[in-house]
Amino acid sequence: MKKTVLIWLLTAALLAAAWGVSKLTLPDDAGTAPFPQVATVGEPAAVRNLTATVTDVRLAERITDTKGWSADGTWLVVDVEAATRVTQDLSTLRLAELAVGDRTFSATERGATFFQQALVTGVPRAGTLAFELPDDVTDERATLRLGVPGAGGSEVLLDGVIELPIDLTELPVDAEVLLDENGWAR
Repeated sequence: MKKTVLIWLLTAALLAAAWGVSKLTLPDDAGTAPFPQVATVGEPAAVRNLTATVTDVRLAERITDTKGWSADGTWLVVDVEAATRVTQDLSTLRLAELAVGDRTFSATERGATFFQQALVTGVPRAGTLAFELPDDVTDERATLRLGVPGAGGSEVLLDGVIELPIDLTELPVDAEVLLDENGWAR
């Protein structure tokens, strides 16, 4: 009888320990999950090889650039100033995406936007990113992600991501927005 009670207590203890270990174990993707720097509009944020300041965020029904290109739709327009911190070799603003729920949207390459703009070490460049969105996401929360590739030049490092939370419902909607020319920040 005592042996049976001891076996049941030991089994219960082992089950409790296994449950505790399962709750403390990190998810499978924890080794590759980013640990980004959270930014706010108007404040600079810095990661491994990128310093960026988002200066303005708004929605637009039409965007145009200084070369005459234009597009209608639902656009998220983001004015940004960015520079590299360590090296400008192969440093372009390659990661510019907007996560809305389980969907991810990349910055448009159409028009004269700041997407994939070459950056300079310590001297900020400025321009505008534009994201074409479906109408059904403008009443949600989103996260803007910015980053440059690491030393290998191919992918953005996990500690090289800046994230800006955006509440799309609070943004003003302009009828038309002229994209800033890419150039030196003021």
